[in-house]
Amino acid sequence: MKWAILDVSPTCGKIYLPTIPKEILEYSIPSLGVKGIVSDGQIVITSETIVSISSYIANFKTNGVSVTVNEIEQISGITSNSYTAPLKYVVTGFDGSKKEYTVQMVAPRILGSGSLRLWFKADQLTLNDGDPIANWADVSGYGNHISQATLTQRPVFRVNQVNAYPIAEFRSSSTTQMVISSGATGLYVTNSGSVFFVMRLVNTISGGITLLNIHGGQGREISIDHPISTYVVCRNGLSCSNISALPIPKNDFLAIGSVQVLMASAREYWNGNLKGQVPISYDYSGGGSPNTIYLGNGNLDADIAEVLYFNTDLTEADVQKLFFYLNTKYGLLPL
Repeated sequence: MKWAILDVSPTCGKIYLPTIPKEILEYSIPSLGVKGIVSDGQIVITSETIVSISSYIANFKTNGVSVTVNEIEQISGITSNSYTAPLKYVVTGFDGSKKEYTVQMVAPRILGSGSLRLWFKADQLTLNDGDPIANWADVSGYGNHISQATLTQRPVFRVNQVNAYPIAEFRSSSTTQMVISSGATGLYVTNSGSVFFVMRLVNTISGGITLLNIHGGQGREISIDHPISTYVVCRNGLSCSNISALPIPKNDFLAIGSVQVLMASAREYWNGNLKGQVPISYDYSGGGSPNTIYLGNGNLDADIAEVLYFNTDLTEADVQKLFFYLNTKYGLLPL
């Protein structure tokens, strides 16, 4: 049994009270072959492949005496629920006390009306700690896989870096980057686009620090300013725009992203919180090097756990679904 600490007064000291078990310990949906990520009252279910969400039967383990959803008792392996909206699971302990869990299914391929075009996850890589990353598969379904042929310019795979998940280590000292030099598909529909990273910024250096560039010259570029380390949205070769103008904290993991709406505006988010919105008028239709991608431009000093790019502007509802997934998975708190 766990124990809670009650601090009565500076003179009387502390009284230890038992914490009544009422937790969901494991959660999965066997029919999809996916395991839920359980973190501090939140459970996220995600899948790389599903393109629609319906009703499913969940398996779960609990140390409580009962589990309900909308006051309906849940039986592991038997009860079916619709996952089209978040579910509120209530676990009751033997003393009647309760704990609530928000369970949400997030399928990135569905968000933005199916506009996901890049999805790189370090936990999808099957490498050992310290291995160079020669190839990084895109799991968006569009096959936009990135690679690096030069051994010395490959990022390095590191295990157990953020909430036990691995990262790709990019360092300017080795001019690290991953690329598609030609043949990328499905990257443009309009000037709208939404880009998200889970990353730890180590440092900035002069000379232009690019996180992601799509379509090379005159294409969409997401960069980091030097030396203030602000997040900037650019048209490569034209100009860049600060959105929040807030310095990205160094040496801490952050889920950061932006949404551009046509040639009208751009929003910036940190761990799901809106940090700023500005007018923006970049037109990417004339990108000078179509069908190219590079992640990092050789000047990047950062550790990257996950990258997602959608070729449309996500709604606020979809943005928050995506951050629910990223924050729960990587143990990130609102900023």
